Amino acid sequence: MDLPAKLFETAFDVVAKVRNARVFHPGGIALSGRLHAEPEFEDLFGEGERAVIARLSKGTSTPGIVPDILGFAFRVLDRDDRRWDFALATTGTGTLGRFLLTPARGWASARYGSLMAYRFDGQPLWLFAEPDSDQPSTASIAAMTTHLRENALTFTLSASSLRGPSRKVATITLHRADSTERAVVNAFDPMENRPNDVELLPKFVSDIRELAYAGSRQGRDAQ
Repeated sequence: MDLPAKLFETAFDVVAKVRNARVFHPGGIALSGRLHAEPEFEDLFGEGERAVIARLSKGTSTPGIVPDILGFAFRVLDRDDRRWDFALATTGTGTLGRFLLTPARGWASARYGSLMAYRFDGQPLWLFAEPDSDQPSTASIAAMTTHLRENALTFTLSASSLRGPSRKVATITLHRADSTERAVVNAFDPMENRPNDVELLPKFVSDIRELAYAGSRQGRDAQ
């Protein structure tokens, strides 16, 4: 590893140690549920319902009435029953907007994107998750916690190329994780946990992002 790369990784290591938490989106709500893939994508996720653990989070812990960059991370087992982690954040959904982190006014209006593209078997595809409209209209953790006492959350996962139409990938249904499930909703690592034949693009951004996750990972492990 060259010196600039090592410094970049070390910086995230230090921040994670100081905060005694993950560098990205340190506070959130643990969830669990099921993912049901569309037939076109069953070769990636497997058939039928797949168990999911997930986490909703706020990027900067602003008060609920203030827009914030929201995060939606989840783990599902792939077709070979290996971990596959996704870390989405609120972005635009257009050709340019998908590359930009975008504060959301509330959980119901959030549109989560992958920022980077996935190559499954062909052209690059960006992943997006759209929440059901019954979720809280503010970006408040307290409001979401209250909502989850009596309601499940539904997200529609879709994929699109830069100029092609959107294609539905899966439906994800989630509820508040119980104490046993919360114990396993830890850090999500989309760089380390994904199928070997799935690429994150562009490659140079993927390499930089891996350094950030590696540093954050080391910082947490040192606690």
